[in-house]
Amino acid sequence: MSGDRLGIGVIGCGMMAQSVHLPNIARHPDLALRWCCDSNPAALEQARKAFHPAHATADARQVAADENCHLALIAASHGARRGLVELFARAGKHIYLEKPMAESFEELRHLLGVVSETGTLLTVGHNRRMAPAVIEAQRVLAKHRARPVSPPWRYNRDCVGPADLPGENRTMALLRVNDDFWSWKKWAFAAGALMNEMTHFADLAGAFMAAPPVRVTTTGEKAGNHVITIEYGDGSIATIFATVFGSFGYPKELVEIYHNGSAIVIDHVCEIRTAGIEGEPFQTAFPIPGGHGEGIEGYYRAIHAAQEEAIAKGDNSILPQQPDKGHYALLTDLVGSVRDGRQPVCSAEVAAVSTAVVLRAAESEALGGVPVAISPEDYSV
Repeated sequence: MSGDRLGIGVIGCGMMAQSVHLPNIARHPDLALRWCCDSNPAALEQARKAFHPAHATADARQVAADENCHLALIAASHGARRGLVELFARAGKHIYLEKPMAESFEELRHLLGVVSETGTLLTVGHNRRMAPAVIEAQRVLAKHRARPVSPPWRYNRDCVGPADLPGENRTMALLRVNDDFWSWKKWAFAAGALMNEMTHFADLAGAFMAAPPVRVTTTGEKAGNHVITIEYGDGSIATIFATVFGSFGYPKELVEIYHNGSAIVIDHVCEIRTAGIEGEPFQTAFPIPGGHGEGIEGYYRAIHAAQEEAIAKGDNSILPQQPDKGHYALLTDLVGSVRDGRQPVCSAEVAAVSTAVVLRAAESEALGGVPVAISPEDYSV
């Protein structure tokens, strides 16, 4: 610990840690990097040289034994996750755990039990929930839910006012995910994008719903092409349309939300467009790093700049500069939770719900697209 900063250890120093988490820790005023830990000597040395931790090790037990290390950020491979969570929770460390939280219900219940027993604060890396564009879209939807006022221009064929149908108070959401399998490590396809990536979007869908999930249906394949339909207790529905055989020459994510005469669109977490909600602008744009401007047009400029640089340098490792997807804010929220003694925004209990949704979605896919029920017992100890 340096001054009043919290000491943190990063376990798993691969691409995600070195491109996102370690840079965020380096610029965070409330964190001091105590440890980098990785069983891969090359990754560990690369992280040590780039980020200058106080200590570096291949043994996570050394990190857990350090009384000046208060937080563990676990970005290690999925198979190591369960043992590492238990190690650090029982050592009294609070935890940032990269998704997915678990790959089986047995593992999920075990982790929930460990967190409950030890009093550990655990946040799972469903960072989209903390992206500025998502937070703003949640605000707009909550405002409209609380007081759905139709604008004066709304077309009304019969001039009789609300139809008073149940669907008016239900939320419909469509999440489109355009990924490219060339960007994936090939071992990840053993579980597929369904397990490795869809917890992000199941959590994002749930962030806009007012009721718990009750049923899920999956068609397609777990490896990369699938459509997941999640039904909620109040009749709301979210559909996740996902492929890993698309192109990063086009934005990855689009979220459309419809509720009681309104539309809210989140375009690659850098732009919101709304309609049917009085007092809200049609377009709200968020900045793109690297001087590309803001909003979706700024992101197109970032894409084209990255493509030109990759061609000029003959370097296929170059990706476009990304908008704020919430990684730093999620880490900051965990720090605040430790300081204030409160649960983080994406706590173990919150993350367990979307994890259970995806585990049941995988069951539906294996059964050939049969709907599978989701119960509260799926995401509780």
